[in-house]
Order: sequence, then C-alpha cells, then structure tokens
Amino acid sequence: MLTKRLRTIAELIDSCNVVADIGTDHAYLPITLVKEKRTKFAYAVDVNDEPLGWAKKNINMYNCNNQIQTILSDGLDFVLEEQIQFIDVVTICGLGSTTILDIVKKDNNKIGKYIICSNTEVSNIREWVFEKEYSISFENFIIDSKKGYWVIVIEKNKTNLIAKNDISFGNKKYFTNNDEVIKYYDNEIKKFEKILSKIDVEKHYNSHEEITNKIIEIRGYLNEINKID
Repeated sequence: MLTKRLRTIAELIDSCNVVADIGTDHAYLPITLVKEKRTKFAYAVDVNDEPLGWAKKNINMYNCNNQIQTILSDGLDFVLEEQIQFIDVVTICGLGSTTILDIVKKDNNKIGKYIICSNTEVSNIREWVFEKEYSISFENFIIDSKKGYWVIVIEKNKTNLIAKNDISFGNKKYFTNNDEVIKYYDNEIKKFEKILSKIDVEKHYNSHEEITNKIIEIRGYLNEINKID
C-alpha cells in the first residue's frame, strides 16, 4: 500500500500512542501505522474536503474507524483545540520545504517530534531547527518514482543539536556513501556549470562568483560523504 517514501517514514516510528499525519491524502500512512501497531491512534489531517473523503473510505475499508480520526485543518491549527492532548509524532510528507516550514512554524508544546519528507531541499528547515534549538536525530535522501525526497526526524531535545555549518547540507554522518544523494549533488553541479557557461563574467561578476562558490561548496561536501570508513 505504501510508496517507498511513506514506507521510509513508517519504519521510523516504532511504537507510540498518537500520530498526526498532515496532508494525509488517502490516509495510507495512518492506516499502515495502526495496522502494524506502530501507533495506537492517529489523526488523518488535510486542508481539503476531497482527500479527506478518500481517507474516510479507506479508513472504513480497513476497519480503522476506532483508531483513526479524520480532521479538516490547515496544517497544525487543529492542535490548539482543547480536546487535542499530546501528539507523539507529527508526520508531514510529500510537500515542498517552504510549505512544510510554514506548517512547523505553528509548533506547539502538545507535539513531541516531527518526521518530515520534503520533495525540495531542506536547508531552510534545518535553519529553523537550529534557531529553535531542537535537534535532528536522522536524515536521509531517497529516490521514489524518479523523484528525490529529503527525510528528517526533528526532536525537541538537545541530544543531537544541529551545528550551524550543517544547515546547508546536513550532517555528513547521515549521508556518507549514500549513492542517491551523491548523484543528486553531481547533477546539481552539472546544472550550475551549465548556468555558468551562459554567464558573461565581466557583466555579471557577482552572480558568476556566487555560483562558482556554490559548486566549490558542493564538491567539498561530496568529498566528505564519499569517504569510506
């Protein structure tokens, strides 16, 4: 039932009481988490009525009505409601990092941690984690249906605090010898080199220098994560 990216998220949840899946779509993730006893209860949350209609049909089909509640809400707005107590894990999957950042900025002390899966690079989310003095306990980059996804587990503790110099690319320990992320950055270099080839250095010196420096940064990071322990 689950795509590779959603299976990756599910495997990161061992056993908890409550999960809230933001942007739940067909509610496949909450259903799987309940069926596999990874959570006792789940909220399937979406901002639109139509996907919630699909979610309700699937929840009913898999006999999960007593363990999954659908909620119409814009992101985390529903968490402020009095009847919502504590949510162990909030999952946010398949959105861009800018949208995800807008959602987590409504962070609430009723939420234990976040597991996100973004279809765009996530330096802005790492920066938010750094500023909040939260920590990142896991990162990954995966390819699913020929698309790249960044996976991050954000904990509200100081056990794995993010360093400022890890904001751009993430801690290298999570990506060492990750063939998929190496290929991604190789393609980024090719993309930037193509742009450079079309820039007049004299007319656009600052832009040329900025892109050149970006290529140098990426190559430096690739050298680090390509190291074999």
